[in-house]
Amino acid sequence: MPALPLSLNAICGLACEPTLLPRIRMAIAMVAQEVFAEPPETAGYPMRWNLSKTVLSPTESQAAQMMVGIVASPPMLAAAAAAAAGGATDSAAMAAAITDDQILDAIRRGWNAVAGVGPTYAQTRQAEQQET
Repeated sequence: MPALPLSLNAICGLACEPTLLPRIRMAIAMVAQEVFAEPPETAGYPMRWNLSKTVLSPTESQAAQMMVGIVASPPMLAAAAAAAAGGATDSAAMAAAITDDQILDAIRRGWNAVAGVGPTYAQTRQAEQQET
């Protein structure tokens, strides 16, 4: 397992950063809209769609629950670590250095896990679809 690019304290601070939460909420809503536009044949679609319906307008507590997993994703950690290497010393500065695209990418990558779509299920569905 590779070493963490930041200390757990720094990651925790970022996951609790209040300036990041509104951006996370908006990105969740944007990805929910993307999922609504997916074809029903998409692997895990029913669960992905249900998550979208639930979080289309995410409450602060829903976004906060997802924020830990989002912050712990490789794109977000890499961006925060780059900001720290560039001299950012607090979670607000690290959060400000994370781009909107990095937030959206982290949410897209984590959507299946949050929806309850396991990798085995998604792979099985894709294989079934390719056979037909």
